[in-house]
Amino acid sequence: MTLNIRPYKSEDEALAIDLWNDSLTRDQIDRKIFYNRIIYDVNFDPANYLLAFEGDVPVGFIYCTRRIVHDEISGLEPTKGWIVAMGVHPNFRRRGIGRKLVEKVESNLTAAGVTQIDLATYTTNYFFPGVDKIAYESGVNFFEALEYENRGECVSMEIDLHDYVYPEKYKEKRKMLEMQGYVIKPFEPCDAVATFVFLRECFPDWLPLVRASAISGKGEERVIVAKDKTGHVVGFVMRGMDGTAERFGPFGVKPDQQGCSLGSILFNEMMLSMVRQRIFHAYFMWGEGRNREIYASWGMKIFRQYCQMSKKF
Repeated sequence: MTLNIRPYKSEDEALAIDLWNDSLTRDQIDRKIFYNRIIYDVNFDPANYLLAFEGDVPVGFIYCTRRIVHDEISGLEPTKGWIVAMGVHPNFRRRGIGRKLVEKVESNLTAAGVTQIDLATYTTNYFFPGVDKIAYESGVNFFEALEYENRGECVSMEIDLHDYVYPEKYKEKRKMLEMQGYVIKPFEPCDAVATFVFLRECFPDWLPLVRASAISGKGEERVIVAKDKTGHVVGFVMRGMDGTAERFGPFGVKPDQQGCSLGSILFNEMMLSMVRQRIFHAYFMWGEGRNREIYASWGMKIFRQYCQMSKKF
């Protein structure tokens, strides 16, 4: 039967969501997520959300994007594109459908000036930071066959907080820092200026996330800041990215303040805050390098592993 590939249309909503969930069984979505993180994204172009049909039967999809709106941090990145997600219904795999979908978006993106396509890592609306090595094991081989290179690996980690207890050693270290004039507290509007100055200097990629949390009115319950004795913000921790209460991060400490356990204290302050708000699970989607060891020392465990892949043209 002839394969027909065409752009997404509004009336495709239900079948597009069903096809996503049938194809990406480890990454289920609902209507709200579909709209908030795809359709309402500032860079969404229906020409870059393709659906494949055999007759009237939807058999596969691919969602790619490039920046058409200037990003506050990254700018336009005119030569960069992303395949955010793709899938083929299990009953229709190994027929070349996935290959044809990828080749179609590669043609579309390169015609628009893209010279590099990354898999999955589109910020801020990524669903996973790479190709899951276990849940979608065949995906790595599939993309390697299409000349995508593995640039490295990253993980998702989690912690069960039902039995969480704030470690005594970090309680003591917090007291020592407070005696030196440090203040560790929930974010308040009066902290905005100092917090934003700190983020611009040390972690500019995360400034929009913290600002969005403050604008939404959730900053006081989702962001914790650390100030030194001069009143400058030197560290922060956040949760609730993309509106998911248990999603941890980002967080960071000013480089010249690292080594005094401030990061460990901020982590545990957030865990305690979550437990007090009756949130008993915390996770983050994307961690790599030495960070994995640090989080493991705090009790977090790996629950997903990814290959980060890209292709240059």
